[in-house]
Amino acid sequence: MTNLRVGSMVLIAAACGAVAPQISSLWTVVEAQRRDDVRVGTPPYAAPHAPAGVKEGETWIPELPGMDALAPPVGWQPSRVDVPWMPATLLRLPRTNVIRAKYPVIDFHLHAGNTTPQLIQLMDRVGVAAEVNLNGGTGASIDSALKASEPYRDRVADFMTWSDTVNGININAPRYPAAWAAELERGFTAGAMGLKVAKGLGLAAKNPDGTFIQADDPRLDAGWEMCAKYNKPVMIHLSDSIGRFYPISPSNERYEAGLWHGSGDEGNYDKNGSPSHERIEKARENMHARHPRTIFVNAHMAMLYYDPAKVAALLDTYPNAMVETSATVQDLGRAPRFWRDFIIKYQDRILFGTDGNPRMDPDTFWLPHFRFFETFDEYFEHPAQIRLAGGSPGHGRWNISGIGLPEQVLRKVYYQNALKYLPSLRDSLNRLVTARGLQ
Repeated sequence: MTNLRVGSMVLIAAACGAVAPQISSLWTVVEAQRRDDVRVGTPPYAAPHAPAGVKEGETWIPELPGMDALAPPVGWQPSRVDVPWMPATLLRLPRTNVIRAKYPVIDFHLHAGNTTPQLIQLMDRVGVAAEVNLNGGTGASIDSALKASEPYRDRVADFMTWSDTVNGININAPRYPAAWAAELERGFTAGAMGLKVAKGLGLAAKNPDGTFIQADDPRLDAGWEMCAKYNKPVMIHLSDSIGRFYPISPSNERYEAGLWHGSGDEGNYDKNGSPSHERIEKARENMHARHPRTIFVNAHMAMLYYDPAKVAALLDTYPNAMVETSATVQDLGRAPRFWRDFIIKYQDRILFGTDGNPRMDPDTFWLPHFRFFETFDEYFEHPAQIRLAGGSPGHGRWNISGIGLPEQVLRKVYYQNALKYLPSLRDSLNRLVTARGLQ
Protein backbone atom coordinates (compact mmCIF):
# COMPACT_ATOMS: atom_id res chain seq x y z
CA MET A 1 0.00 0.00 0.00
CA THR A 2 2.90 2.31 0.84
CA ASN A 3 4.58 1.65 -2.50
CA LEU A 4 1.33 2.32 -4.35
CA ARG A 5 0.89 5.60 -2.48
CA VAL A 6 4.44 6.67 -3.20
CA GLY A 7 4.08 5.71 -6.84
CA SER A 8 0.86 7.66 -7.14
CA MET A 9 2.46 10.72 -5.62
CA VAL A 10 5.30 10.48 -8.09
CA LEU A 11 2.87 10.25 -11.02
CA ILE A 12 0.85 13.23 -9.76
CA ALA A 13 3.97 15.28 -9.28
CA ALA A 14 5.14 14.41 -12.78
CA ALA A 15 1.77 15.29 -14.24
CA CYS A 16 1.71 18.61 -12.41
CA GLY A 17 5.16 19.38 -13.69
CA ALA A 18 3.99 18.62 -17.23
CA VAL A 19 0.98 20.88 -17.09
CA ALA A 20 2.55 23.66 -15.06
CA PRO A 21 3.77 25.57 -18.13
CA GLN A 22 0.27 25.27 -19.63
CA ILE A 23 -1.34 26.58 -16.42
CA SER A 24 1.12 29.43 -16.33
CA SER A 25 0.40 30.22 -19.99
CA LEU A 26 -3.36 30.10 -19.40
CA TRP A 27 -3.00 32.39 -16.39
CA THR A 28 -1.05 34.82 -18.55
CA VAL A 29 -3.84 34.86 -21.12
CA VAL A 30 -6.48 35.40 -18.43
CA GLU A 31 -4.50 38.25 -16.92
CA ALA A 32 -3.96 39.77 -20.37
CA GLN A 33 -7.66 39.64 -21.12
CA ARG A 34 -8.30 41.71 -18.03
CA ARG A 35 -6.32 44.58 -19.46
CA ASP A 36 -8.22 47.12 -21.50
CA ASP A 37 -5.64 47.08 -24.30
CA VAL A 38 -6.67 43.55 -25.39
CA ARG A 39 -10.33 43.54 -24.40
CA VAL A 40 -12.72 43.18 -27.35
CA GLY A 41 -15.14 46.07 -27.47
CA THR A 42 -18.87 45.42 -27.73
CA PRO A 43 -20.03 46.00 -31.31
CA PRO A 44 -23.07 48.30 -31.60
CA TYR A 45 -25.26 45.56 -33.08
CA ALA A 46 -24.72 43.39 -29.97
CA ALA A 47 -26.43 45.82 -27.60
CA PRO A 48 -28.87 48.06 -29.47
CA HIS A 49 -30.45 50.86 -27.49
CA ALA A 50 -33.97 52.15 -27.86
CA PRO A 51 -34.30 55.54 -29.53
CA ALA A 52 -35.17 58.60 -27.49
CA GLY A 53 -38.83 58.73 -26.60
CA VAL A 54 -39.36 54.99 -26.13
CA LYS A 55 -40.57 54.60 -22.55
CA GLU A 56 -39.59 51.84 -20.18
CA GLY A 57 -41.49 48.67 -21.00
CA GLU A 58 -42.48 49.81 -24.50
CA THR A 59 -41.41 47.78 -27.51
CA TRP A 60 -39.41 48.97 -30.48
CA ILE A 61 -37.81 47.40 -33.56
CA PRO A 62 -34.07 47.86 -34.07
CA GLU A 63 -32.94 48.95 -37.49
CA LEU A 64 -30.83 46.65 -39.63
CA PRO A 65 -27.11 47.31 -39.20
CA GLY A 66 -25.65 49.49 -41.93
CA MET A 67 -23.99 47.54 -44.73
CA ASP A 68 -20.53 48.66 -43.55
CA ALA A 69 -21.30 47.87 -39.90
CA LEU A 70 -20.44 44.19 -40.48
CA ALA A 71 -17.24 44.88 -42.42
CA PRO A 72 -14.40 42.52 -41.49
CA PRO A 73 -11.34 43.71 -39.55
CA VAL A 74 -8.47 45.01 -41.65
CA GLY A 75 -6.47 42.13 -43.06
CA TRP A 76 -8.99 39.47 -42.12
CA GLN A 77 -9.39 36.55 -44.52
CA PRO A 78 -12.14 33.92 -44.61
CA SER A 79 -11.29 30.54 -43.15
CA ARG A 80 -11.06 27.57 -45.48
CA VAL A 81 -11.95 25.07 -42.77
CA ASP A 82 -15.17 23.10 -43.15
CA VAL A 83 -17.68 23.91 -40.42
CA PRO A 84 -19.05 20.71 -38.82
CA TRP A 85 -22.56 19.67 -37.84
CA MET A 86 -24.18 21.47 -34.95
CA PRO A 87 -22.94 20.11 -31.62
CA ALA A 88 -25.02 17.46 -29.92
CA THR A 89 -27.85 18.86 -27.82
CA LEU A 90 -27.43 17.80 -24.19
CA LEU A 91 -30.80 19.12 -23.05
CA ARG A 92 -33.35 16.43 -22.24
CA LEU A 93 -36.52 18.06 -23.52
CA PRO A 94 -39.90 16.54 -24.46
CA ARG A 95 -40.02 15.54 -28.11
CA THR A 96 -43.09 14.71 -30.20
CA ASN A 97 -42.89 11.52 -32.26
CA VAL A 98 -43.34 12.98 -35.76
CA ILE A 99 -43.11 10.36 -38.51
CA ARG A 100 -44.93 12.20 -41.32
CA ALA A 101 -47.02 15.32 -41.88
CA LYS A 102 -50.12 15.36 -39.67
CA TYR A 103 -52.28 16.34 -42.66
CA PRO A 104 -51.55 15.70 -46.33
CA VAL A 105 -49.25 18.43 -47.58
CA ILE A 106 -48.99 20.24 -50.90
CA ASP A 107 -45.34 21.22 -51.23
CA PHE A 108 -45.59 24.39 -53.29
CA HIS A 109 -41.83 24.65 -53.72
CA LEU A 110 -40.10 21.45 -54.77
CA HIS A 111 -37.26 21.04 -57.25
CA ALA A 112 -38.23 17.55 -58.32
CA GLY A 113 -37.45 17.43 -62.01
CA ASN A 114 -39.38 14.94 -64.09
CA THR A 115 -41.68 12.78 -61.98
CA THR A 116 -40.49 9.27 -61.13
CA PRO A 117 -42.02 6.40 -59.13
CA GLN A 118 -39.25 6.93 -56.55
CA LEU A 119 -40.40 10.52 -56.02
CA ILE A 120 -43.97 9.37 -55.41
CA GLN A 121 -42.71 6.78 -52.92
CA LEU A 122 -40.81 9.50 -51.03
CA MET A 123 -43.90 11.71 -50.97
CA ASP A 124 -45.97 8.82 -49.59
CA ARG A 125 -43.37 8.15 -46.91
CA VAL A 126 -43.26 11.71 -45.53
CA GLY A 127 -46.90 12.67 -46.07
CA VAL A 128 -46.60 14.94 -49.10
CA ALA A 129 -49.86 14.48 -50.99
CA ALA A 130 -48.89 16.59 -54.00
CA GLU A 131 -46.00 18.68 -55.20
CA VAL A 132 -45.32 21.66 -57.39
CA ASN A 133 -42.41 20.81 -59.69
CA LEU A 134 -40.59 24.08 -60.33
CA ASN A 135 -38.18 22.65 -62.90
CA GLY A 136 -40.51 22.44 -65.88
CA GLY A 137 -38.62 24.88 -68.07
CA THR A 138 -39.96 25.80 -71.48
CA GLY A 139 -40.06 24.21 -74.93
CA ALA A 140 -39.08 20.55 -74.99
CA SER A 141 -38.30 20.64 -71.27
CA ILE A 142 -41.85 21.41 -70.13
CA ASP A 143 -43.20 18.94 -72.68
CA SER A 144 -40.99 16.22 -71.18
CA ALA A 145 -42.01 17.10 -67.62
CA LEU A 146 -45.70 16.95 -68.49
CA LYS A 147 -45.29 13.58 -70.16
CA ALA A 148 -43.43 12.12 -67.17
CA SER A 149 -46.06 13.29 -64.68
CA GLU A 150 -49.07 12.21 -66.71
CA PRO A 151 -49.66 9.02 -64.65
CA TYR A 152 -49.60 11.17 -61.49
CA ARG A 153 -51.58 14.15 -62.76
CA ASP A 154 -53.58 14.38 -59.52
CA ARG A 155 -50.39 14.62 -57.45
CA VAL A 156 -48.02 16.73 -59.54
CA ALA A 157 -48.31 20.30 -60.80
CA ASP A 158 -45.56 21.07 -63.33
CA PHE A 159 -44.64 24.76 -63.54
CA MET A 160 -42.90 26.41 -66.45
CA THR A 161 -39.70 28.31 -65.68
CA TRP A 162 -38.91 31.89 -66.66
CA SER A 163 -35.88 32.52 -68.83
CA ASP A 164 -34.48 35.67 -70.38
CA THR A 165 -34.19 33.69 -73.62
CA VAL A 166 -37.12 31.81 -75.15
CA ASN A 167 -37.00 29.90 -78.43
CA GLY A 168 -33.67 31.56 -79.18
CA ILE A 169 -35.03 35.10 -78.65
CA ASN A 170 -33.26 37.09 -75.91
CA ILE A 171 -35.06 39.59 -73.73
CA ASN A 172 -33.08 42.40 -75.30
CA ALA A 173 -34.63 41.62 -78.69
CA PRO A 174 -37.82 43.48 -79.67
CA ARG A 175 -39.67 40.20 -80.32
CA TYR A 176 -39.15 38.84 -76.79
CA PRO A 177 -42.37 40.03 -75.05
CA ALA A 178 -44.61 38.44 -77.68
CA ALA A 179 -42.49 35.28 -77.87
CA TRP A 180 -42.50 34.85 -74.11
CA ALA A 181 -46.25 35.31 -73.81
CA ALA A 182 -46.85 32.89 -76.67
CA GLU A 183 -44.67 30.20 -75.06
CA LEU A 184 -46.52 30.59 -71.78
CA GLU A 185 -49.84 30.21 -73.54
CA ARG A 186 -48.59 27.08 -75.32
CA GLY A 187 -47.39 25.57 -72.05
CA PHE A 188 -50.56 26.38 -70.14
CA THR A 189 -52.68 24.90 -72.89
CA ALA A 190 -50.56 21.74 -72.78
CA GLY A 191 -51.10 21.32 -69.03
CA ALA A 192 -48.54 23.44 -67.17
CA MET A 193 -50.10 24.66 -63.92
CA GLY A 194 -48.08 27.81 -63.26
CA LEU A 195 -44.83 29.71 -63.70
CA LYS A 196 -41.65 29.73 -61.61
CA VAL A 197 -39.32 32.75 -61.65
CA ALA A 198 -35.91 32.40 -60.03
CA LYS A 199 -33.73 35.10 -58.49
CA GLY A 200 -31.83 35.50 -61.75
CA LEU A 201 -34.52 38.10 -62.42
CA GLY A 202 -33.09 41.01 -60.51
CA LEU A 203 -29.67 39.56 -59.78
CA ALA A 204 -28.38 38.03 -63.04
CA ALA A 205 -30.26 38.95 -66.23
CA LYS A 206 -28.89 42.16 -67.73
CA ASN A 207 -29.65 44.88 -70.20
CA PRO A 208 -27.19 45.66 -73.02
CA ASP A 209 -25.68 48.44 -70.86
CA GLY A 210 -24.91 46.00 -68.05
CA THR A 211 -27.68 47.08 -65.68
CA PHE A 212 -29.83 44.40 -64.09
CA ILE A 213 -33.31 43.61 -65.35
CA GLN A 214 -35.92 43.88 -62.60
CA ALA A 215 -39.39 42.40 -62.13
CA ASP A 216 -41.12 45.64 -63.11
CA ASP A 217 -39.48 45.69 -66.54
CA PRO A 218 -42.16 46.42 -69.20
CA ARG A 219 -40.87 43.58 -71.37
CA LEU A 220 -42.27 41.14 -68.80
CA ASP A 221 -45.76 42.64 -68.69
CA ALA A 222 -47.17 40.44 -71.46
CA GLY A 223 -46.04 37.33 -69.58
CA TRP A 224 -47.57 38.41 -66.28
CA GLU A 225 -50.83 39.15 -68.07
CA MET A 226 -50.80 35.76 -69.81
CA CYS A 227 -50.60 34.11 -66.39
CA ALA A 228 -53.63 36.14 -65.31
CA LYS A 229 -55.53 35.20 -68.47
CA TYR A 230 -55.16 31.49 -67.71
CA ASN A 231 -55.46 31.96 -63.93
CA LYS A 232 -52.04 30.44 -63.33
CA PRO A 233 -50.05 31.40 -60.22
CA VAL A 234 -46.53 32.82 -60.49
CA MET A 235 -44.13 31.37 -57.93
CA ILE A 236 -41.55 34.14 -57.87
CA HIS A 237 -38.25 34.26 -56.01
CA LEU A 238 -36.88 37.79 -55.95
CA SER A 239 -33.85 39.02 -53.99
CA ASP A 240 -31.91 36.75 -51.64
CA SER A 241 -31.09 36.13 -47.99
CA ILE A 242 -30.31 39.46 -46.37
CA GLY A 243 -26.93 38.22 -45.12
CA ARG A 244 -25.75 37.83 -48.70
CA PHE A 245 -25.96 41.59 -49.20
CA TYR A 246 -23.66 42.26 -46.24
CA PRO A 247 -19.85 41.88 -46.29
CA ILE A 248 -18.36 38.45 -45.71
CA SER A 249 -17.04 38.80 -42.19
CA PRO A 250 -17.01 37.13 -38.75
CA SER A 251 -20.04 39.30 -37.87
CA ASN A 252 -22.13 37.92 -40.73
CA GLU A 253 -24.21 34.99 -39.45
CA ARG A 254 -24.20 33.35 -42.88
CA TYR A 255 -20.40 33.34 -42.89
CA GLU A 256 -20.34 32.02 -39.33
CA ALA A 257 -22.44 29.07 -40.49
CA GLY A 258 -19.80 28.32 -43.11
CA LEU A 259 -21.61 29.57 -46.21
CA TRP A 260 -18.49 31.06 -47.79
CA HIS A 261 -15.90 28.80 -46.21
CA GLY A 262 -13.81 27.35 -48.98
CA SER A 263 -16.03 28.72 -51.74
CA GLY A 264 -14.86 32.28 -52.19
CA ASP A 265 -17.55 34.93 -52.39
CA GLU A 266 -20.02 33.10 -54.61
CA GLY A 267 -23.52 34.23 -53.79
CA ASN A 268 -22.42 37.40 -51.99
CA TYR A 269 -23.57 40.72 -53.41
CA ASP A 270 -21.59 43.22 -51.35
CA LYS A 271 -19.84 45.84 -53.48
CA ASN A 272 -19.72 43.69 -56.62
CA GLY A 273 -22.06 45.78 -58.75
CA SER A 274 -25.22 43.88 -57.84
CA PRO A 275 -28.39 45.87 -57.15
CA SER A 276 -29.39 46.50 -53.56
CA HIS A 277 -32.12 44.46 -51.95
CA GLU A 278 -34.15 47.68 -51.66
CA ARG A 279 -34.08 48.12 -55.45
CA ILE A 280 -35.31 44.55 -55.99
CA GLU A 281 -38.03 44.93 -53.37
CA LYS A 282 -39.29 48.14 -54.98
CA ALA A 283 -39.52 46.40 -58.36
CA ARG A 284 -41.56 43.64 -56.72
CA GLU A 285 -44.04 46.19 -55.39
CA ASN A 286 -44.32 47.84 -58.81
CA MET A 287 -44.97 44.44 -60.41
CA HIS A 288 -47.76 43.62 -57.96
CA ALA A 289 -49.35 47.02 -58.43
CA ARG A 290 -49.25 46.94 -62.23
CA HIS A 291 -50.73 43.43 -62.53
CA PRO A 292 -53.49 43.14 -59.94
CA ARG A 293 -55.13 40.16 -61.73
CA THR A 294 -51.97 38.05 -61.54
CA ILE A 295 -51.42 35.94 -58.42
CA PHE A 296 -47.81 36.16 -57.24
CA VAL A 297 -46.71 33.55 -54.69
CA ASN A 298 -43.62 35.18 -53.23
CA ALA A 299 -41.08 32.48 -52.45
CA HIS A 300 -39.27 32.28 -49.13
CA MET A 301 -41.66 34.68 -47.36
CA ALA A 302 -40.75 37.15 -50.13
CA MET A 303 -37.18 36.98 -48.82
CA LEU A 304 -38.38 39.40 -46.14
CA TYR A 305 -38.35 36.93 -43.22
CA TYR A 306 -35.83 39.25 -41.53
CA ASP A 307 -38.41 42.07 -41.31
CA PRO A 308 -41.96 40.85 -40.57
CA ALA A 309 -43.32 44.37 -40.94
CA LYS A 310 -42.31 44.30 -44.60
CA VAL A 311 -44.05 40.95 -45.15
CA ALA A 312 -47.20 42.34 -43.52
CA ALA A 313 -47.06 45.50 -45.65
CA LEU A 314 -46.75 43.43 -48.84
CA LEU A 315 -49.77 41.31 -47.94
CA ASP A 316 -51.83 44.25 -46.68
CA THR A 317 -51.14 46.40 -49.73
CA TYR A 318 -51.48 43.88 -52.55
CA PRO A 319 -54.41 41.42 -52.52
CA ASN A 320 -52.68 39.47 -55.31
CA ALA A 321 -49.66 38.72 -53.08
CA MET A 322 -49.17 35.38 -51.37
CA VAL A 323 -46.08 34.06 -49.59
CA GLU A 324 -44.70 30.57 -49.05
CA THR A 325 -42.45 29.24 -46.32
CA SER A 326 -39.64 27.36 -48.06
CA ALA A 327 -36.08 27.85 -46.79
CA THR A 328 -37.29 30.16 -44.01
CA VAL A 329 -38.12 27.73 -41.21
CA GLN A 330 -34.57 28.17 -39.90
CA ASP A 331 -35.34 31.85 -39.37
CA LEU A 332 -39.01 31.68 -38.40
CA GLY A 333 -38.10 29.12 -35.75
CA ARG A 334 -35.84 31.62 -34.02
CA ALA A 335 -38.89 33.66 -33.00
CA PRO A 336 -41.60 31.01 -32.70
CA ARG A 337 -44.10 32.99 -30.63
CA PHE A 338 -43.96 35.97 -32.94
CA TRP A 339 -44.27 33.96 -36.15
CA ARG A 340 -47.05 31.80 -34.74
CA ASP A 341 -49.14 34.92 -34.21
CA PHE A 342 -48.17 36.24 -37.64
CA ILE A 343 -49.14 33.06 -39.48
CA ILE A 344 -52.42 32.84 -37.61
CA LYS A 345 -53.20 36.44 -38.59
CA TYR A 346 -52.34 35.87 -42.28
CA GLN A 347 -53.50 32.25 -42.40
CA ASP A 348 -55.24 32.70 -45.76
CA ARG A 349 -52.15 34.11 -47.48
CA ILE A 350 -49.43 31.60 -46.59
CA LEU A 351 -48.52 28.37 -48.44
CA PHE A 352 -46.33 25.50 -47.35
CA GLY A 353 -43.09 24.92 -49.27
CA THR A 354 -39.71 23.35 -48.59
CA ASP A 355 -37.30 24.15 -51.47
CA GLY A 356 -36.37 20.50 -51.26
CA ASN A 357 -35.53 17.87 -53.82
CA PRO A 358 -35.84 14.06 -53.96
CA ARG A 359 -32.35 13.63 -52.48
CA MET A 360 -33.25 15.32 -49.18
CA ASP A 361 -33.11 13.06 -46.13
CA PRO A 362 -36.50 12.55 -44.43
CA ASP A 363 -35.12 12.64 -40.87
CA THR A 364 -33.06 15.83 -41.19
CA PHE A 365 -35.10 17.72 -43.80
CA TRP A 366 -38.73 16.67 -44.17
CA LEU A 367 -39.69 15.78 -40.61
CA PRO A 368 -38.25 18.94 -38.98
CA HIS A 369 -40.58 20.98 -41.22
CA PHE A 370 -43.59 19.17 -39.78
CA ARG A 371 -42.19 19.35 -36.24
CA PHE A 372 -41.96 23.13 -36.61
CA PHE A 373 -45.50 23.68 -37.86
CA GLU A 374 -47.30 21.03 -35.77
CA THR A 375 -45.66 20.94 -32.33
CA PHE A 376 -44.34 23.08 -29.52
CA ASP A 377 -41.11 21.09 -29.38
CA GLU A 378 -38.16 23.26 -28.43
CA TYR A 379 -34.55 23.51 -29.50
CA PHE A 380 -34.27 21.04 -32.36
CA GLU A 381 -32.23 21.18 -35.56
CA HIS A 382 -33.87 23.09 -38.37
CA PRO A 383 -34.44 21.53 -41.81
CA ALA A 384 -31.28 22.79 -43.48
CA GLN A 385 -32.00 23.58 -47.11
CA ILE A 386 -28.24 23.94 -47.61
CA ARG A 387 -25.87 21.59 -45.81
CA LEU A 388 -22.19 22.23 -46.38
CA ALA A 389 -19.39 19.71 -46.86
CA GLY A 390 -18.63 19.54 -43.14
CA GLY A 391 -22.30 19.12 -42.25
CA SER A 392 -23.05 22.65 -41.09
CA PRO A 393 -26.47 24.08 -42.01
CA GLY A 394 -25.31 26.84 -44.33
CA HIS A 395 -28.10 29.27 -43.48
CA GLY A 396 -27.57 29.31 -39.74
CA ARG A 397 -25.84 27.45 -36.90
CA TRP A 398 -28.65 27.49 -34.40
CA ASN A 399 -31.62 25.40 -33.32
CA ILE A 400 -35.30 26.30 -33.51
CA SER A 401 -38.58 25.76 -31.68
CA GLY A 402 -42.00 24.79 -33.01
CA ILE A 403 -45.07 26.99 -33.40
CA GLY A 404 -47.85 24.42 -32.89
CA LEU A 405 -50.36 25.91 -35.30
CA PRO A 406 -54.06 25.42 -34.53
CA GLU A 407 -55.64 22.63 -36.58
CA GLN A 408 -57.67 24.95 -38.81
CA VAL A 409 -54.65 27.10 -39.61
CA LEU A 410 -52.41 24.09 -40.16
CA ARG A 411 -54.80 22.69 -42.77
CA LYS A 412 -54.86 26.03 -44.61
CA VAL A 413 -51.08 26.32 -44.72
CA TYR A 414 -50.53 22.66 -45.57
CA TYR A 415 -53.02 22.32 -48.42
CA GLN A 416 -56.23 24.37 -48.45
CA ASN A 417 -54.64 27.64 -49.56
CA ALA A 418 -52.75 25.88 -52.34
CA LEU A 419 -55.93 24.26 -53.66
CA LYS A 420 -57.27 27.73 -54.51
CA TYR A 421 -54.66 27.91 -57.26
CA LEU A 422 -54.22 24.21 -58.06
CA PRO A 423 -57.78 22.83 -58.18
CA SER A 424 -56.70 19.76 -60.16
CA LEU A 425 -55.14 18.39 -56.95
CA ARG A 426 -58.35 18.62 -54.91
CA ASP A 427 -59.72 15.12 -55.55
CA SER A 428 -56.44 13.50 -54.62
CA LEU A 429 -56.20 15.57 -51.44
CA ASN A 430 -59.72 14.70 -50.41
CA ARG A 431 -59.10 10.99 -50.94
CA LEU A 432 -55.98 11.08 -48.77
CA VAL A 433 -57.71 13.08 -46.04
CA THR A 434 -60.56 10.56 -46.00
CA ALA A 435 -58.22 7.56 -46.06
CA ARG A 436 -56.40 8.85 -43.00
CA GLY A 437 -59.63 9.63 -41.14
CA LEU A 438 -58.87 13.36 -41.03
CA GLN A 439 -62.20 14.74 -42.19
